[in-house]
Amino acid sequence: MRFLRSKYHGTENKRTTSIKKLKNKKAAPTVISVERNYFDWNISYPAITLCPLYKPDAIKLGKLINDTSKKTELNVKGYVWAIAQAALDTLDFLDLDPPNELQLLIDPKDYAKAAASLFRNFEENWLASKVNVAISVNAAMTEMGMCHVINSNVAIFDNPHNWNSAAIAAETYVKKNIELSIFEADFFTLITNYESVYKVFIHGPDEVTMTTGSSFIFDVEGFISFGLSVWSTRISEELRNKSLRLRKCRFTHEPISKRYPVYSFNHCILECRIKMILRICGCIPHFYKPLNNERVCYISELKCVLKHRREIITLKTSEETYKKFCNAKNLPKISRDCGCLNSCELDLYYKDNEDFLPGKGLNKLKIKITSFPKVRVVRDVIFSFYDIVLRSGGVMNLCIGSSLISLVEFILEVVKCILYFPLKAFKSIY
Repeated sequence: MRFLRSKYHGTENKRTTSIKKLKNKKAAPTVISVERNYFDWNISYPAITLCPLYKPDAIKLGKLINDTSKKTELNVKGYVWAIAQAALDTLDFLDLDPPNELQLLIDPKDYAKAAASLFRNFEENWLASKVNVAISVNAAMTEMGMCHVINSNVAIFDNPHNWNSAAIAAETYVKKNIELSIFEADFFTLITNYESVYKVFIHGPDEVTMTTGSSFIFDVEGFISFGLSVWSTRISEELRNKSLRLRKCRFTHEPISKRYPVYSFNHCILECRIKMILRICGCIPHFYKPLNNERVCYISELKCVLKHRREIITLKTSEETYKKFCNAKNLPKISRDCGCLNSCELDLYYKDNEDFLPGKGLNKLKIKITSFPKVRVVRDVIFSFYDIVLRSGGVMNLCIGSSLISLVEFILEVVKCILYFPLKAFKSIY
């Protein structure tokens, strides 16, 4: 088993939140503080994305190849394999030069559905938990191709069969992930005999995973127990009702495009990558969700994505690429140009410990939270209107020896002298 970290850190550095006062004078009057009443908290159990090395089901793939070959008398194995296996990190292992007659067999808009139809089904006996709790499992199209996502609130939006579904598009976000209290910290999930080789991503239930996310590859025989620590961020009730300009973060129900009905930091980064690919290559790979006005790439056009892959992943456009365009629209120089804000409320998961027990024919992965957080970060308001009034009164008392109430009484007396007594005298005359 190999633990992997991303080779590209540009999009991940923004996720680290330090406990400090915001220094920008034009920014929100907010502060990052900590809470310690962990007995009152619920922590989200993470979402787990499982991406097998070989995506398609062997029986489904063989049947499709045989049926298509009989009808067309063409060798379609490499072409169908490329459709099923295509991902941002596998393009250099695929045949991206199929004959033109093959590329006409399937419309690029149907590539994603074809890959989803060939993807292997998730068996019930692959997943178990400590208690009899229903855990959601969704097949989803990701940057790594088709994967299974466990305990996710947003994976349903990434199933290619739902991309053009009016029912899914109209469906509101539903929070259905497992929440744990300190008294349930021993909860775990056990994945048995999923695949001989697969990649595992661990992330928040409201997040979507990316190639730049930390991951590890399960490629050995044995029992692996994987422990996690959690870093939790929340927002105060007072700041929750403030504008986006003040709170400097987004909620899940504040999407930035029509592509996804939810928002997260990774969704924003994906949107930025898609726009960059569309600008450079003129089309979108089928492992991203397209909008109605966007063209999906033919397999041969993925060579452009492969050529510019490092720029796309790091979101840093090279000078050579810049020279090909008359303006820099959707061509970020650094990932910060995407303008992606952190989510207002999120849980980040880090590797805490790992145990490995070798065993021939044994293929088990256990994931649990081994370090329940005792503190969590809270975004809060530094000054409210009430604080300003009180502090202004204190400053006034210090400077001129008078309280705010005394000043108000003085102003009322002045107004009374200017308006009330002249009016009273005027009425007595007439």
